[in-house]
Amino acid sequence: MHYRPLYLINDQSEKVALLDVKWQGTHFEGTVILENTPPRLMKLFTQFEEIIEGQMFGLLDDVEEKIAELGLIVVFEDRSESPATDLQVFPSTHSVSFATIHSDTK
Repeated sequence: MHYRPLYLINDQSEKVALLDVKWQGTHFEGTVILENTPPRLMKLFTQFEEIIEGQMFGLLDDVEEKIAELGLIVVFEDRSESPATDLQVFPSTHSVSFATIHSDTK
């Protein structure tokens, strides 16, 4: 059984994004609400999207590393938590995809 992810939290346990996603076999995919996302994080998500859309893949590692360093955590409907991995957020379309450390057991 896969519990539904509800939101992302930062290292201070603050909600930074609400999630509406479904399990897609290897990852979660769906939409994200970024109304309460801190400006610094929103800037990183926007940079990520611009790099992908502009196909400037040589710049991708740097922004992905900065996002990963934030240690964002996925909180599930059963209140369990797991670090987000391979997080991809596209603010202009409110799209999100990610895996979790324990995706195979959620």
